[in-house]
Amino acid sequence: MQSLLCFCTLRPQLLLLLLLLLQLPPLSFAAAPVAETITVDHRGGGDFRTVQAAVDSVPDGNREWIRIHVKKGNYREKVTVPTHKHYILLEGDGCWKTAISYGAHAHAGIGHIMRRRRRRNVADYGIVRNIDFKVVAALVGGDKIAFYGCAFHGFQDTLCDFTGRHYFRRCAITGGIDFIFATAITSTLPPGRQQPGWVTAHARAGACAACGLVFRGGSVDGTGRQYLGRTWNRFATVVFYRTDIAGVVVPQGWQAWHAAPDICDICRDWM
Repeated sequence: MQSLLCFCTLRPQLLLLLLLLLQLPPLSFAAAPVAETITVDHRGGGDFRTVQAAVDSVPDGNREWIRIHVKKGNYREKVTVPTHKHYILLEGDGCWKTAISYGAHAHAGIGHIMRRRRRRNVADYGIVRNIDFKVVAALVGGDKIAFYGCAFHGFQDTLCDFTGRHYFRRCAITGGIDFIFATAITSTLPPGRQQPGWVTAHARAGACAACGLVFRGGSVDGTGRQYLGRTWNRFATVVFYRTDIAGVVVPQGWQAWHAAPDICDICRDWM
C-alpha cells in the first residue's frame, strides 16, 4: 500500500509550508570546503581515541567546516556537541562499519524530554554521514543539522527530533514505541524497517507553532500491528508524502495519545 499524503492535525498555513519544504533540493556539502580533518581511531592510530575528545578539540565559535573522521569500530560513549561548536562534519567509514553505542538507565538526563538520551547534538550547522548509532536514543537539538546514510537502532524513543531544522537522507530508524518523537520545525527522511508499535509521536506548543515531521519517500514496514503515530498533543503534525506503507500499518493510521478529543482532528488521505 502506498500513502500519497497522510497527516494529522494539519492547519492550512502549516500544510502550505510543509509542502513547500518537500520541494526543496537535498542539502549538499559539496560546495563547503573542509578546513581541517581530525581522525578518531579507538585502536590508537588517529589523533584521538574517542569521538568526544575530537569534538572537544574543535575551537569554540568555529566558523569553518572541520571533518571528524571516525574509523571503523564500535565506540561505546555518549557524544555531546556543545552549542558553541559549529560546522562539524562527523563521518564514519560506513553505516555498518563505524558504530557509536551507549546505554543509560531510564532516569538519565535532565527533564522529561531529555530522559534516556544517549547521544545529543545541540550545536548548529552540522553534518553526520555513514555512522550507525546502536542501542541509542539520539537527541538532535541544533539548527540546520543533516544526516546522510546513518542508522539509529533502539526500542523506545530512538530519535528525538527536539528543536531546529533537521534533514535525514538514506537513513534507517528502528524501534517499537514512539521511536521518532519530536517538537522540531521539520524533519525529512525515509523511515527504515520498523518493529510493532507507534512510528511517531509529535507535539506542537500551539496551533500557530511552525513545526512538524515530514517523511518524503522511503518505506514503513516491520512485523505486527503498528500505527503511523500517536498525537502527543492536539496540535501534533506529521506528514507522510509518497511513502511506501506496508500492510502491517493498521487501517486507522493514527491513534490518540490519550482518549478523544485528540483523535478528532486526525485526517487521512490514501491512494
